[in-house]
Amino acid sequence: MSSNGQDRSKRVAILVEQKVEDSEFQVPHTALTWAGAEVVVLGTRMNEEYKGKQGKLSIKADGTTTEARAEDFDAVIIPGGMAPDRMRTNMKTVRFVQDAVQQGILVAAVCHGPQVLIEGDLLKGKRATGFRAVRKDMQNAGAEFVDEPLAIDGNLITSRRPGDLPIFTTAILQRLGLSVPDTTLPDINDKDAGWWKLGEQWGGSSKSEIVEGINTAIAGERYGLEAFDHYAEQISSDEARAVFRGIRTNKERHIQQLENRLAVLEEQPSIKAVASTAYAALKSWLQATNSDLEILRRALGDLQTGVVDTYNLRNKFTDPVTVAIFDEMEVTIAKDEQNVADLYHTLLAAGASKPPMPTSGAAVSGS
Repeated sequence: MSSNGQDRSKRVAILVEQKVEDSEFQVPHTALTWAGAEVVVLGTRMNEEYKGKQGKLSIKADGTTTEARAEDFDAVIIPGGMAPDRMRTNMKTVRFVQDAVQQGILVAAVCHGPQVLIEGDLLKGKRATGFRAVRKDMQNAGAEFVDEPLAIDGNLITSRRPGDLPIFTTAILQRLGLSVPDTTLPDINDKDAGWWKLGEQWGGSSKSEIVEGINTAIAGERYGLEAFDHYAEQISSDEARAVFRGIRTNKERHIQQLENRLAVLEEQPSIKAVASTAYAALKSWLQATNSDLEILRRALGDLQTGVVDTYNLRNKFTDPVTVAIFDEMEVTIAKDEQNVADLYHTLLAAGASKPPMPTSGAAVSGS
């Protein structure tokens, strides 16, 4: 954007659509407003109230991408959620973002936000990141995809998920030469900078919410630790026993990582009562079965629950460090699930009779 004076405030457009990820809109909006920027919310239709994916956000746009001109802004931000999938179907929105990129205006996209960049053919040769589910789409569009909290290539800034928001937003502020009163913005490369505090300050997850999420994960992994101890004792297959013990080791590591994170936050672990109920149900079930296949299917159910619950936790908080732990946990549990599935299929192929469909596992829910 050309300037007629050095003292004018920065003008930033934040795009919005239905089911935008609430925190991915709110955190940069709050920080930029506090920094003195003129933040303009642009939708695709007049007089529409836009609702967030999590039900926390409800806002009307200041204008639309049809009437707005990219050259009137210093930056354009594309939040994620389900919104970008709708944004990219609107040719005016895509054209607005294309104009911004072509004019050298800062464009920042987080999570699914790069879907709009894909639609505009704006990622070819660009180093960029985004939500894991759009990685292949970004690569097919010509991007050099990096699995990092932040990717900066020229006037393009991208991030992966809500957990990256404090770093993502700080990068935008620093690129625009803005500062937030009474706030020291860390170096964007400092992964141990206490980013959760900025996330909380700018409307993201609070410390108490993060701590609750960590304790939920600890409860789930402690249940899994005991469950796989029992599975290893009960099953007759030596190979399965070795796999179960490896899973137990993974869960011990996860618990230690989570408890270490609580210590950094100056908090103590607390185990939810639902865990003891789950233990009791597990022991009762084990007493009623002596089938290796049934045990393997029960173990699969526990692991599948763990993958889903950890995925939900990973996408819930605006703390990069805690979210990175959840991300590692999800990947590890998914690999453990595949290992158990392979054992199950091997046992079936060896001639074991397939057991009846079991009741769902008693794993502690993390959602």
